Amino acid sequence: MSATRPDSPCIALCSTALGDNVCRGCARTFAEVSQWCFMSADEREAVWLRLPARQRLLQLAAAYGALLELDEIDGQEWGRLPDGSLYRLDEAGWLRWRDAASARENACDCAGLSLDAAAAWLRGQ
Repeated sequence: MSATRPDSPCIALCSTALGDNVCRGCARTFAEVSQWCFMSADEREAVWLRLPARQRLLQLAAAYGALLELDEIDGQEWGRLPDGSLYRLDEAGWLRWRDAASARENACDCAGLSLDAAAAWLRGQ
């Protein structure tokens, strides 16, 4: 455990127990929640470092009206929407969208956009 982190990211709002693949409370995957006690310190730290970006994906999924499903593509986590399309927020704050079937991509500068406006943009793709 890091001197600056609690033992676990759990915030007692676990939704993986309800069948979610990504917890709506802490943003860990079901596998990460179930294996947390068996992970090395380095593995746990890697999870901790992914959580802020996942929280943003969770918030956007909720605004869209969907549960967060994750896909890893080229070493990056993407959220998957119910229609199979993918989305992520990049380091520059752009919302990236990709059609999984055709690999067509689009991007939106979402600086200053509300979650609802960003979700509306995703719906329009």
